[in-house]
Amino acid sequence: MPGTLRTVRGDIDPAEMGATLPHEHVFGAVDMYWDPGEDPRASRDPDSSPTLENLWHWRENPCTNRGNLHMGDEKDAIDELSVLPDLGVGTLVNLSPIGMGRNAAGLRYVSEVTGVHIVAGSTYYVAASWPDERRSMTEDAMVAEIVEDITVGMEGTDVRAGIVGEVGLSWPIDPLEERALAASVRAHRQTGAALSIHNPYYVPGADTLLEIGRRIAGLGADMSRVIMGHCDGFSRDPRFLDVVGELGCYVELDLFGYPSGYEPEVDFVYPSDELRVETILGLIKAGLADRLLLSHDICFKTSRQKFGGNGYGYIHRVIVPWLKRKGADDDALEQILVRNAQTVLPLAAV
Repeated sequence: MPGTLRTVRGDIDPAEMGATLPHEHVFGAVDMYWDPGEDPRASRDPDSSPTLENLWHWRENPCTNRGNLHMGDEKDAIDELSVLPDLGVGTLVNLSPIGMGRNAAGLRYVSEVTGVHIVAGSTYYVAASWPDERRSMTEDAMVAEIVEDITVGMEGTDVRAGIVGEVGLSWPIDPLEERALAASVRAHRQTGAALSIHNPYYVPGADTLLEIGRRIAGLGADMSRVIMGHCDGFSRDPRFLDVVGELGCYVELDLFGYPSGYEPEVDFVYPSDELRVETILGLIKAGLADRLLLSHDICFKTSRQKFGGNGYGYIHRVIVPWLKRKGADDDALEQILVRNAQTVLPLAAV
């Protein structure tokens, strides 16, 4: 049986969770993706925000304007999350890793004001984001930091994390990421917290997902408590359903609302929401609804409603009615949107 859910306001009974968004960012900074190039329109100010006149440029070039990669305003966070209770969403997981602007005290404040339960993540992101001082950290030191975040508090506060994630993996996996992954699995086992993985979404073929999953299992993770994030692109592979069944973990389609555009840096075309809907229907038909989670991974200002994006309510406003029209029944949707998170996210006995 699942234990309690560890939120930034304290532990709660999973029955209080409501629907859950398991992969989001309330606060965060992803400067490793900033690339202004030679674009004369690019803003280099991390505190900048789009205006009506330049919003088209920010949306077309999400990583060109540095301010788009910084989400730190508490009022904006409150305004954006306030739409969720009316949609039946009671819980959100903030997967901003260590050192990337997660703002422990701010998360608790936003949760108190909005009434939305927030689960905070603790781990390390892709190697490209690591400052020099972290590169010399030992695996043991990483384990200790993650465990302290979950059992004592983050950033010198008593606000505790409740999940190990999102563990950043590139492709091929960098040796630094290998170290962080091993540390994250150990922390997951020591604390009973679920483990959430940032997969290299841009790599074609479900075989990559299978290889990473087997590596995580080989490190000793409880695969029934592992969430494999960013599976949207992998779902194009006809073998995706077979891989999901073999891994025994949760898979997450978590890029809902992203423009179906081209990312030249990694030669990747984002899947359409139509493909995601068809993938969900396929998983339901295959009897795998109990392995699926859905989210938006909002980490750009332009993904928020204030700046013309779809915001945190998009799945429940648009995708759920779409799925119902395509034949998904209420029980399957309750499984995907509510019960799966109630099973995987609460702390397990250790």
